[in-house]
Amino acid sequence: MKIPIRFDDSLPAFAALVKKTWGEDSVARNLFLRDASGKLTFVLLSDSHSRDERIALAKQAADELGAYVDKDGFAIATPDELFDDRIRKVDGAIRLQISHTLFNGVVALVDRRMVGADWLRRPSPSSGSPARFVFASVKGGVGRSTALCVLAAELASKGRRVLAIDMDLEAPGLGNLLLPDDTLPEYGLLDYLVELEIGNPLDNEFFADIVGHSWAGGGRGRVDVIPAIGKRSLSNPANVLAKLARAYLAGDGPDGETLTFSDHIRTLVEKFADPSRYDAILVDARAGLHETTAAAVIGLGAEVLLFSLDQPQAFSGYELLFANLGILPINKDDDWRFRLHIVHAKAPIDPKKSASFAERMESLRDKYLSRPTTQSDTDVDPSSYKDTFDVEWSKDATSALEIIPETDMPVTMAILDDNRFRFFDPVADPSILTTPAYSDTFGGLIKMASEIVDASIDDAERS
Repeated sequence: MKIPIRFDDSLPAFAALVKKTWGEDSVARNLFLRDASGKLTFVLLSDSHSRDERIALAKQAADELGAYVDKDGFAIATPDELFDDRIRKVDGAIRLQISHTLFNGVVALVDRRMVGADWLRRPSPSSGSPARFVFASVKGGVGRSTALCVLAAELASKGRRVLAIDMDLEAPGLGNLLLPDDTLPEYGLLDYLVELEIGNPLDNEFFADIVGHSWAGGGRGRVDVIPAIGKRSLSNPANVLAKLARAYLAGDGPDGETLTFSDHIRTLVEKFADPSRYDAILVDARAGLHETTAAAVIGLGAEVLLFSLDQPQAFSGYELLFANLGILPINKDDDWRFRLHIVHAKAPIDPKKSASFAERMESLRDKYLSRPTTQSDTDVDPSSYKDTFDVEWSKDATSALEIIPETDMPVTMAILDDNRFRFFDPVADPSILTTPAYSDTFGGLIKMASEIVDASIDDAERS
């Protein structure tokens, strides 16, 4: 009985077939195109094969891969036949290391996605000043929003000016935690995204109406908040799901280019990223591996705090995240891997248990982010593949990760399990956001972030 080809087998099976028929060099010199539905085409860039040879291989591919190739003879094609001038160089593809029973090696792949394309973007360079921090996790209930509120309060207590942005549109929280009803702004991030997609011009008055001033500044510094949901949505709750259905859509930019969720978020953050206005920007990302998470994790050039409990499902989720990040290119002068910080949330006081979590999580990270991958003979650069979702990678970047000594990678931080923060409600009990209440529990996070903010301020003053 023939074993059916599934998604995970399709690319290795096709690569193995090409290698067997035309040789390993043919795999290296050309590329695979995977369309939005998952169908594959082997695109001939440099090889010359007769029409009969190509028809024979296309037929064999259709027989072996079933629904994963085009059945009308386009399993093997040239850029001219695909009417796509963008597919003319192998340096426009992801260099993907395949380790499969059918094929072991590197292939060049152009992966066109209807959703999830932002996960293929080249990570943004370091943001500079003001310092940016993204609070992310693959599971909810890990205390991301709590930690963000604590850090905002601590920075404000030192006279810093902080902007907090709630990107968790489907489970908003920062507005409730930091903004009493009378200070909630008229609009929220959700309104910004919807109005942008519909094509309404957004003036300075609109942007002023998405920011609320929080009491957490304590009269020393300042904490401003862009909530996910504003007063207008709370007054019209039946419209919220209708807005959500449109918030994640890609749209057209002023010059006809396609803009994704990542573009919209980056534009918003850059509008507020003025060192004379804020010293730090804190972003609460949506939990999980949703497209919106990519916008925060790789699209803002921020320090990324990856929160996790010591649970099996958390390790499984982070393996998926690290595996995807492992295919992204790096710039040697600005290595985004050093901006990933693992946070052991609700960590036990027993240091041995915390050490066990850190060892396992760091090992998982290093498996995908601190190991070399096999190089192909071609310097692969996806900068020429500006497809529907405008995925661009720098020519100065490579997807082959260099080995990083363990001592150079950020160490895991621990936030202690503290019953006082289990039912966190600073609006009802503002004392929970005072230094004596949180300093022991969140000390490691506060120290790390404060040092980065101070260095960012110093850099801004020097420039």
